[in-house]
Amino acid sequence: MVGGSADGWTLHFYDFRRRFVSVNDVVPGLGDVETWAKRNGARDGTPFFLDPWGRADALVNAYWRDPLVRGRATGTLRRYALSLKVWLDFLHAMGIRWDQASRSELAAFKEWRLSAEKNPQHVSANSFCVDRAAIRSFYLWAAEQHGIDNPVRARVIATSWLGGGQVVLESTPSGMRRADVKWLTPQAFRLWRNLGLRGFTMEGVPRHDWRGATEDRDIAFVEGLFGTGLRIGEWSSMLTIEVPKPGSEGLVRSRVASYCAKGGSGRPFWMRRRVAQQVHFYLQEGSRTAAIARAQRAGRYEQSADRWVVERVRRDGQLEVVDATGSRRTVRLDALGPSARMKLFRRGRDGLEPMWLWLNHDGTPRPKHSWYKTFDRANTRVAKALAQVGGTPLWCRPHMLRHSFALRWFCIATFVAWRRTDMLTKQEQRDFRNQLGDVWFLLATLLGHRSAEVTRSVYLEPFQALQVEELIALMDADDRQSLERLVATVGVGESRVLTVET
Repeated sequence: MVGGSADGWTLHFYDFRRRFVSVNDVVPGLGDVETWAKRNGARDGTPFFLDPWGRADALVNAYWRDPLVRGRATGTLRRYALSLKVWLDFLHAMGIRWDQASRSELAAFKEWRLSAEKNPQHVSANSFCVDRAAIRSFYLWAAEQHGIDNPVRARVIATSWLGGGQVVLESTPSGMRRADVKWLTPQAFRLWRNLGLRGFTMEGVPRHDWRGATEDRDIAFVEGLFGTGLRIGEWSSMLTIEVPKPGSEGLVRSRVASYCAKGGSGRPFWMRRRVAQQVHFYLQEGSRTAAIARAQRAGRYEQSADRWVVERVRRDGQLEVVDATGSRRTVRLDALGPSARMKLFRRGRDGLEPMWLWLNHDGTPRPKHSWYKTFDRANTRVAKALAQVGGTPLWCRPHMLRHSFALRWFCIATFVAWRRTDMLTKQEQRDFRNQLGDVWFLLATLLGHRSAEVTRSVYLEPFQALQVEELIALMDADDRQSLERLVATVGVGESRVLTVET
């Protein structure tokens, strides 16, 4: 298990890639701890709580092993576990057992998290609602399984005299935002990337003290987010066999596995050739090969207690693997989540090699949550560089790159539709768009949204009223040149479109 501790409760997360220490000298006859943990429902990443006196709380830990709970996304489990720890620590400071908490304690918790003077770290209303969702989920389970009262209550607010009503949760804070959406233009992204991840100065040259041991990895990762629109959990869980090889086409295609996609809905995605080239360089020639060599020399992969060696990748998406005990099995690639993917290996010329694409400097798989540290460090470097010249503040979070991807393609789709229908009558424009489909459905497909309304109202709402010329100004030179060539191609054979040979 790995994790951190603080005053109050202690939170760990199971990591079955590491070997468990025998405790027979402490608890004679207990046997293999790892076997016991797995038999009790623990998986890679399952939270494990110790109370303030160092004892495991059976009910709290049983919640995380419930099949309906452990089936959630790894990131959700981790975020909910951290929220529950904050709640348990608060109750401990109040001198109240978690199974005796009431609505009053929840109200006090809300005040403490959002506005109490004695709390030096207030959170946003949206963050508190995540905490409340974690608490509510835990107590719904505890109420059903053990009859414990749920401090998070729901009430109905009447919305019409006919009896209509809306169910809302108590302790909902004011100032809730539907979404915190921000964008980077291509120019702003390049500046952030160069200052934060390439060690450049504002003059565009590398700093003399810049080391950049994993620069190619970090650049490929953020360029991938910016160039594919994938969520960080989807992009960070890629395997080497899922990376498309760069060819002559401007866009290459791959697929997000269902178990790694939000909502369990796998889908295709497209990657610009330049991004594919950067990822391919990291994979074949960059720091990844050096990281693997270091791990092989240290025997790190051979010592992995829970590894699957892939012997064959079948065309139907099935993997034939041999586990650490020598047993053979066949697994479906589309059904493997991040924790299972981290233990996939192949035998190379110099020994075992991980199939997980993104690796730490020591050759171990780099999980999703570690990438937030990369962004934090980059933001610190950018802030320092801009402060020295009095520049406008600039920062980036992973999901901002997804928003920025959407903005880029919105500009492209709007421009193409505008140029394609510019000389048509109003009726012809309506007929054309009915046949071609709205740009929002294109964007929803690229982003993996089930509803185009989410794309329209959340991701790109501020840009809907902009004129085409203003949208073009948001694109970089490469996009504008490509669009001109695209429009010329679209206009071939159309008598009303005048073109010249180039």
